[in-house]
Amino acid sequence: MIIKKLKLKNIRSYKELEIDFPLGATLLSGDIGSGKTSVLLALQFALFGLQPGQKGSSILRQGEDSAEVSLELEVDEKIVVIERKLKKAKSGGITQDSNTLSIDGKIEEISTSEMKNAVIKLLEYPKEFAKKSDMLYKYTVYTPQEGMKEIIQERPEIRLDLIRHIFGIDRYRRIKANTQILVQKLKEDIKVKESQIKEINNLREKLAKSNEDKIKISKEVIDLNVNLERLNEQKKRISERLEKSRKILEEKAQLDMNASKKEGELNGKRTLKLRLEKEINSSKNQILEKVEFKNEELINVNALVIQHKKSLEELNNQFMEINSQVYAYEAQKENAFKIKEKVVSMENCPMCFQGVAHEHKDKISKKTQYELEDIQRELDRKLVEKTQILREIQKEKELVSGYEQDKLSLEKNKVKFEHQRVIEIKINGDLIILRRTEEEIKNAEQELDKLRIELAKFVDVKLSFEAEKKLFDNIDFESRRTEINSAEKRKEFELLIQRVEELSLEIAEKEKIREQMSKLRSLQDWFEQKFLSLINLTETNVLATLRRDFSKIFNEWFTLLVSDSLSARLNEDFTPVITNQDYEIDYDFLSGGERTAVALAYRLALNQIINSMLSTLKTKDLIILDEPTDGFSEQQLDKMRDIFSELESKQIILVSHEQKIEGFVDNIIRLKKEGTSKIESVKNS
Repeated sequence: MIIKKLKLKNIRSYKELEIDFPLGATLLSGDIGSGKTSVLLALQFALFGLQPGQKGSSILRQGEDSAEVSLELEVDEKIVVIERKLKKAKSGGITQDSNTLSIDGKIEEISTSEMKNAVIKLLEYPKEFAKKSDMLYKYTVYTPQEGMKEIIQERPEIRLDLIRHIFGIDRYRRIKANTQILVQKLKEDIKVKESQIKEINNLREKLAKSNEDKIKISKEVIDLNVNLERLNEQKKRISERLEKSRKILEEKAQLDMNASKKEGELNGKRTLKLRLEKEINSSKNQILEKVEFKNEELINVNALVIQHKKSLEELNNQFMEINSQVYAYEAQKENAFKIKEKVVSMENCPMCFQGVAHEHKDKISKKTQYELEDIQRELDRKLVEKTQILREIQKEKELVSGYEQDKLSLEKNKVKFEHQRVIEIKINGDLIILRRTEEEIKNAEQELDKLRIELAKFVDVKLSFEAEKKLFDNIDFESRRTEINSAEKRKEFELLIQRVEELSLEIAEKEKIREQMSKLRSLQDWFEQKFLSLINLTETNVLATLRRDFSKIFNEWFTLLVSDSLSARLNEDFTPVITNQDYEIDYDFLSGGERTAVALAYRLALNQIINSMLSTLKTKDLIILDEPTDGFSEQQLDKMRDIFSELESKQIILVSHEQKIEGFVDNIIRLKKEGTSKIESVKNS
């Protein structure tokens, strides 16, 4: 992988920036705070996005709502452009917005997780680094120098875990842990299978007992079937005799039925005769008193009722009319009287408020008195008319009541007369039926006597049939009982066959389980005694080989940077051990330049080891060094030229504020900050 170009917008101290990165060693130069490290962080963000625990505010320029990074790479002669964006939400949170991946001009907009997987695939990182995508980048391409010093000074167990993590050696620990889980699962499965086969001997005993019972039941079924055939043969012979007797008895039953029917008919006719005689006598008693009735009388009385009801209605209407007139005259009388009273007591006119003269009051009073006298005369006349009409109404009511009594009496006579005629007709009809019934009774008695003579002949046949039927029922009962016993025994035999099959299958299954348990035990023994030992040995050998090679390369880089009197190696925890003529020197007692040399040598050795072990990595052509010479002496700075020569990277990006380094590199990009960071100058060799 070669970095071609980086474009920034609103990233940390940069408003906008575009940097071209040539091959060879390129120095990012500038004062402290000029934005050198921001460029390296932007590179990391472009490749891997925000890392767990990293806030968007560490990337987004203060006061801005969005940011963009575009990184152009060359990977396997393909031009790759990665674009990432940050966006500040209204709530204040900063998140990754959209991502674009372009390979040889083919642009694709993808999600953050898809971009992560695409970069891992592009750089050919091992799959197990999918959840720690930037770890290899940190330890092969870019690690801040202070970060490497922290690793060196970390507790040994943490540093060893980190080394295991970087080189994938922690897979052996996971394998052992998973193996222990697997072994525990095998033990549990074995325990379960032991409980499953615990009853196998008992099952074998049950199988033997079931086979014995099967033979015994089979013999009993055969004996029952022979006895059943004998009984069925007896039933057949008796059934034939019964069939003959049954036909004779059916004939008798028909005669019995005819006799019963005839006797029933005879009883019915006798009952009918008695009922008819009783009804005829009762009907004659009802018409002992003759009733006379003429319909013309009822018609005349009904006409008179209607006529006088009409007269009564007219008189009522006249009464209501006169009564209404009486009420009207009384109201006029009362009103005139009130006017007279009011005028007599009036002092002033209610309209003009002038006094009312006595002469005027007398005049109005006399006029009102005349009107009252006229009203009284008319009222008296109407009262006389009212009294006269009331007398006429009473007279008509009495007439209507009398005629209605006559009408009711005539209607009752009519009902009695019609009832009398119906009874006479019924008596005549009942007499006809009675004579016919008496003749039918005589004929039925003769037929019944003949049937009784015929039935007397069948008495012996019935006794014989009943004896044969009793014998048949006894044999049939015995046959059915034998058949039931046979069916029960056959069912028992079938159940025994099924039980034998089930036991055989269960025993076979338990034998399979026994074999499986044996295989599981062998597998458990293999994992516990061989596999785990092999993994432990492999892990030990891999760590030993790694430590040996790592230590050798670490010492080579270290001796290149410091005086010949000092040497370096790594102990079992991958902790750097510095010696001076066989005396170990504590890391804290080293000078600042020597500590930086230890960190740089550790970093370069780690880079070299990773690239050699993971040969497919596409980042081996690139290395980024962030302030690798902090505290170096002039002599150590001179040795950086040799370091650059020894490094096999096609592209080196270096951050340093040391002036002397400028003479060792191929390209210089000078940065400065005046409100925002920008490129001051670019120098290419």
